[in-house]
Amino acid sequence: MITSSFSGDIINASLRQLGASSIKEIRNGILYIAKFELSEELCVTYVFNVTKRNRYFLQRVTPYPISHGDFTSAQEVVEFIRKDIQKFRNAQNSHNFPKFLDTTNAMVLFSHAVELLFLERNVTPEDLDSIYQTIQDGLHRIKDIHDRAPKVEK
Repeated sequence: MITSSFSGDIINASLRQLGASSIKEIRNGILYIAKFELSEELCVTYVFNVTKRNRYFLQRVTPYPISHGDFTSAQEVVEFIRKDIQKFRNAQNSHNFPKFLDTTNAMVLFSHAVELLFLERNVTPEDLDSIYQTIQDGLHRIKDIHDRAPKVEK
C-alpha cells in the first residue's frame, strides 16, 4: 500500500530532472506535492497520491485546479507531468495566456457556484434544464473553436 523508497526516489529524481522547484513527500510516500516555477508569473503545482490499489491519483492545483485521474505507475505520472509542463511552457508565451488563465479560473468559480446552487437550493426542473442547455451550448462552441483553430506547433 505504501510506495517503496525506490518508487519515491524515482519520482523525486524524475521530477527534479523535469525542473521541479520543490517536491514534498507527505505521509511516508503516500502523498506528493510537486511545484514547477516556470516563470515569476507562473507556478504549476501537482498533487498526487498513492491509492489503496497502488495506483496514482493526479491533480493539478495551480494555476487552476483540475483532476487528471488514475495512473498505474510513477512513470506514467512523471510522463504526464512532463508533457503537461511542456504545454504550459509553450502556452505561457502566448499573448492570450493571461486571458486563458482568467477563463479557466472563471470555469472553476462556475463549477463551485453550480455545486452550491444544487446543494443548498431547490432548483426547478426548468432552471436545471436551462443551466444544462447553457453548458451544452458552451461545449459545442468550444468543440467548434477546437476544430477550426490551428494546432500549436511543438
